[in-house]
Amino acid sequence: MAEEIVVGGVEEIVKRLISLGIDEIGLLRGVKEEVEKLQTIFTHIQLVLLDADRRQVGDERVKLWLQRLKEAAYDAEDILAEFAFDGLRRQVLAKTKVLNFFSCFASLPLKFKTAHSIQNITKRLKDINEEKVSFGFNIDNTAENVIPKSNVDAARETTSLVSESDVFGRETDKVKMVDMLINDLGSSSADATTTTLSIVTILGLGGLGKTTLAQLVFNDATVKKHFGSMMIWVCVSEHFAITTIWFKILKEIDSSSAPSSSKQELQRKLEKELSGKKFLVVLDDCWHKDLDKWEELILPLKVYGAAGSKVVVTTREENVASTIGSSYTHDLQLLSDDHCLRLFESKAFVQGETKNSNLVKIGEAIVKKCRGVPLAVKVLGGLMRSKKTEQEWLVIRDGEFWELGGDVQKQVIEILKLSYNNLPPKVRQCFSYCSIFPKDYKIGKNEVIRLWMAQGFLQISKEGELMEDIGEEFIRILCRISFFQFAAERETDEGTELFYQMHDLVHDVAEHLSRFECKDLVDAKDEKINENIRHISLISNNQTLEIPNGINKVKKLRSFYLFSSYGDSYDRLKVMTSLPKLLRLRFLRVLNLSELPLKELPSSIGELKLLKYLDISSQRLKGYHLLSLIFIIYETFNLSNCQKLSSFLKVW
Repeated sequence: MAEEIVVGGVEEIVKRLISLGIDEIGLLRGVKEEVEKLQTIFTHIQLVLLDADRRQVGDERVKLWLQRLKEAAYDAEDILAEFAFDGLRRQVLAKTKVLNFFSCFASLPLKFKTAHSIQNITKRLKDINEEKVSFGFNIDNTAENVIPKSNVDAARETTSLVSESDVFGRETDKVKMVDMLINDLGSSSADATTTTLSIVTILGLGGLGKTTLAQLVFNDATVKKHFGSMMIWVCVSEHFAITTIWFKILKEIDSSSAPSSSKQELQRKLEKELSGKKFLVVLDDCWHKDLDKWEELILPLKVYGAAGSKVVVTTREENVASTIGSSYTHDLQLLSDDHCLRLFESKAFVQGETKNSNLVKIGEAIVKKCRGVPLAVKVLGGLMRSKKTEQEWLVIRDGEFWELGGDVQKQVIEILKLSYNNLPPKVRQCFSYCSIFPKDYKIGKNEVIRLWMAQGFLQISKEGELMEDIGEEFIRILCRISFFQFAAERETDEGTELFYQMHDLVHDVAEHLSRFECKDLVDAKDEKINENIRHISLISNNQTLEIPNGINKVKKLRSFYLFSSYGDSYDRLKVMTSLPKLLRLRFLRVLNLSELPLKELPSSIGELKLLKYLDISSQRLKGYHLLSLIFIIYETFNLSNCQKLSSFLKVW
């Protein structure tokens, strides 16, 4: 499957570069003009980013154009951040009277080097900006009639048809939903007699089977008898257009209904068809959270329908349920392993044929990877149906399943990616960065917020706002759509800490989206690393820890994070020998060495000008010589458990 570029991150970098205070970083005459040119180009490019994001699906040229833009934007940010640090250092030295006549000249080579680098980036951006004309991107992205419609919507258009023999483990959910529609459960007797319309929401992560449950209920014999012919199914999807939804409702009632863009005309038709009748309307796959638009959409149904009418809404967004005023929200849960296995086998094996016991056993392991998400189970089962040998099944069991075939990747990722695409660009950037954590890792709230801060993802937009508050809001958003799930609560030195986990499939989506920027290395001493990678996590599963040999070639690296549980068992000499390779990477913002058996740090760590997050929490650390200047830019400096540094901390 062709990889899509994560535009959210590009958009946020462009915004930061456009708003950069040129005078604040003290640029030389000539360099200032180059930076202003760069900002002007970014301003023009920013206008077409949304359309470029949509157009990259199915257009390889647009995808490559976005990739070049992203690299140029990152490079510009790195160069200017480094130059800004030099200006900040000069300010500090001036205040401490360390700055002298000769140090002024010492900074000139850096300024000329910066000027040359900015000129090169500006030239790259000019080419990128000129090339965008050939794509014919739309600037006014609010005009629905000129935006190419994503082919994802067409693929996700749902109907009320369902094969009950293909559904497992939703009997209890179905019974509860049917009772809710027929018997007005959850409403008081007074509400039941005075309320014309009740709204019931089915809420859950993409791929859990919300649409399937709605289909089961819609086709239930009791429900059909209760509502008669007035049963209407509408797939809403991402594009929330009131007139379109009204027309779809009318079309379900009378297939000869003619389309109309006039709200007044459509309302008259709805009055004619709905007045005095009890109906059931299913609005499947809803995303929109605008209260005013929802009220406008639902109003004709409330006004014209008879008492006992119902609307069923399926959504991944908790905010949708609260916005539309649901009388009951059915929170759909993960499917049990037993039911997942039954679903898998119904797709993987031909009915009536004898099952290969070895394949059944391998299939059980494959199903466990799906962690209760029916969509993944169904897609994988369909894939295995065409594979007859144990070796083919073992390849799937032991590998990342969407790297092995286009259909699996496309069907699983595209569904989950709908949730991702609905996030604000700032949150998208934060989410995709979380692929740096290993699967099943418990992510601390404070930890991830500080990492986002270090990367510049959390930007204050109004007076009195705190980056920590912005980070907490982003976490709430990710929890709301089940990308983050609450995992634990622990007491730490800072008080009570909340921890979250990402479902494996959600993590896979993050990893897929960030694969051009993030790389996880598992015991990979000699693995070749793309030189444009920005974030690396090293996951050590054995006692032989070595920094990868090629790490010094990844000159644009911004994050290095070590995950391990061996600590004191590592060979300290090997660690200290390989550490200098890391410390030559001048654009590092995040450095986590908390698991290393360090007794001192190399003094060269003071040369990491852009470092914002340093974690050296370890009982083995005695002390070190570090340029005090570096502390002025640290946002996070974790010395927890470094008991032997108490004297240093008192001095600092």
